[in-house]
Amino acid sequence: MLHLLDGELDPESFTKAIVDEASRASLSTRIITRPLLEKIALQLAPEKPLSATSVTPGGTAASVPYAKDVKAQIQILDESDKDAGSKASVDDFCRYFRTRFRKLRDIFNERMDARGAGTIGQALRSEVNEKVRFIAMVMDKRYRTSQILINMDDDENSAVVVVQKSNVEAFAAAQSVPLDQVVYVEAIRGKGEVFLCERLCLPDIPEHRPKRSSEPVLAALLSDIHVGSKMFLREHLEKLILWLNGKIGAVAQRELAGHVKYVIIAGDLVDGVGIYPEQDRELAVPDVYSQYKIAAQFIEQIPDYVEVIFVPGNHDAVRQALPQPAVPKEFAEPVYEARHIHALGNPARVALHEVSFLVYHGRSLDDVVASVPGITFQSSDRAMEHLLRCRHLAPEYGKRTSIVPEREDRLVIREIPDVFHSGHLHVLRTKEYRGTVIVNSGAWQGQTEYQRKMGLVPTPGILPVINLQTLRVNEIDFTRP
Repeated sequence: MLHLLDGELDPESFTKAIVDEASRASLSTRIITRPLLEKIALQLAPEKPLSATSVTPGGTAASVPYAKDVKAQIQILDESDKDAGSKASVDDFCRYFRTRFRKLRDIFNERMDARGAGTIGQALRSEVNEKVRFIAMVMDKRYRTSQILINMDDDENSAVVVVQKSNVEAFAAAQSVPLDQVVYVEAIRGKGEVFLCERLCLPDIPEHRPKRSSEPVLAALLSDIHVGSKMFLREHLEKLILWLNGKIGAVAQRELAGHVKYVIIAGDLVDGVGIYPEQDRELAVPDVYSQYKIAAQFIEQIPDYVEVIFVPGNHDAVRQALPQPAVPKEFAEPVYEARHIHALGNPARVALHEVSFLVYHGRSLDDVVASVPGITFQSSDRAMEHLLRCRHLAPEYGKRTSIVPEREDRLVIREIPDVFHSGHLHVLRTKEYRGTVIVNSGAWQGQTEYQRKMGLVPTPGILPVINLQTLRVNEIDFTRP
């Protein structure tokens, strides 16, 4: 990190950024670590040119795009490739949630502050007024004037945790914690099965140093294209395709396009049919097979040296419940035949030039917006951050997000991604959280009537492109003339 400070960073600005970052952290995590210093240094360091060799001396873009001569490095780390069906028994759900509990408990046991935490049963055997520590799952929350009562379970016992409003940090945590979430509790033993909460924590991700590519290649991050909708922005997507092929834009913009090696589509390639009430009124193409046929015309125009990764969303022709398998060829055959693509399930984990991506369409972000104070449709980045803090892609069962009770809960975020890419909310936002770059990639569809009623204002037609060497995100606006 020291070379970044040598003549490139202003020491005063660097110090101020460290203080600001520390002041935003909770009291329990207000520690200045080496990864934190490196993260701030990289944020403040000036952006370097991608490549001087890809531009000719005369100032025009070279005829061979940089990425064309770069060998693809793509590794599928994990994907939802199996359809577990829709039938399930009570025992299946019990087994599913037990695996969630154990996976998240193991994550807590890796944290210094939560290591060695006991069970509810051990806490119940303690004396009144004794301090206890345990890990449990939130089953129910009840609000009173000055407190929140949380019913919690583990494998064998249950208890009631009382969070007082006077404990500002714990009360805020209790407000935002979803049901079915595994948490760490520090409390004072009360009478009966009651505990007075002193501290309540989500599993969260640790501050970490993300991997970076040794080559300046880019990944273009798309989602929510919605081909077939009357609000589908065909003209803007056509501009994007022209840009990828180096046919529009200034010299610097064409050079940027020439470094794109990957295109990731995080769901809702088409608008689908029968997804929501009266959708037929907003469909320009009322047949899902025809929608994929039109989408294929765009997919086939992406340069052949660019790797395309596609995971489904809730509008695609696949089951709604998570995890979703890849879109079947019987519906999207034209897309599969248009060119080679990596059709994966949702969610999926992939590594591109060693940079790990967690790609998830984002259906559960609706539930986050509905239940977490201060998070709105417009703050899609904060909603995604909340999922990272929960270490789960769909924490709460029984709301808008359907979940298949597989043999194990594969929605737990066990491995920490370098990049977390999602969509669904149609609002482009990017941020960095503890070393992970968060990107919600907006949409290629104008505002629908449903969105207008919900007060959701989309930001369509803007493409986020991430440099895998620096992990910096550029936003390219295709809505401008």
